[in-house]
Amino acid sequence: LRQIRGLPELAAQKIVAARDQDGSFGSLADLARRTGLGQAVIERLGKADALASLKQDRRVALWQALGQERKPQEQPLFDPHISDDDEDALLPALGGQEEVIADYRATGLSLKAHPLSFYREALGSLGVATAVELESRPNNRQVRVAGLVILRQRPSTAKGITFVTLEDETGTINLVIKPPVWERYYRIVRTSAGWLAHGRLERRSGVTHVIVNRIEDLEGRLGELKVQSRDFR
Repeated sequence: LRQIRGLPELAAQKIVAARDQDGSFGSLADLARRTGLGQAVIERLGKADALASLKQDRRVALWQALGQERKPQEQPLFDPHISDDDEDALLPALGGQEEVIADYRATGLSLKAHPLSFYREALGSLGVATAVELESRPNNRQVRVAGLVILRQRPSTAKGITFVTLEDETGTINLVIKPPVWERYYRIVRTSAGWLAHGRLERRSGVTHVIVNRIEDLEGRLGELKVQSRDFR
């Protein structure tokens, strides 16, 4: 629940308290009845796929959320006038890639798949190596890598060099970006969630890096993912 963007802490506490007191929720209506949560909060839960345990996919959950009260209601647990969820609307299910993108937008991660896995065939045709494949590539060769940006770091002792970590479906990739390259691709390196990086593979003391000389923006191809990197100085 902490991962769901925009979900108030108080709402999460109500969900946990109701679940601890009376057990799992049987339906969306049961969730709303026992927690007193309003439409906006239930909609956020639906977008984050948090209602999957109620056997509802995102689209059905969002459809039913529209029928909830806009403001939290104080309702008795056994109010006879409160009906259970209406019959599920016949809505097309999201595809695998759409599910993963929706996960990232709602929570910043997904347990279903990694976004780059859906583009691996296309990336492979461009000669892009995965994190695992880099380990077997010859040292000091030119390579191409791609991934989501999960870390940017520029230590004060690094003479302006920025260290970036990319993540693909097989692991992480360490990039070394010198000041001229950083400045040349400033807009991409500061704002893009996904990169295609070109550079020279360097392996020292068991650590593999890519010394970057060119950076391309992958974010548009990844469905405008909302990925928050950890940036340090």
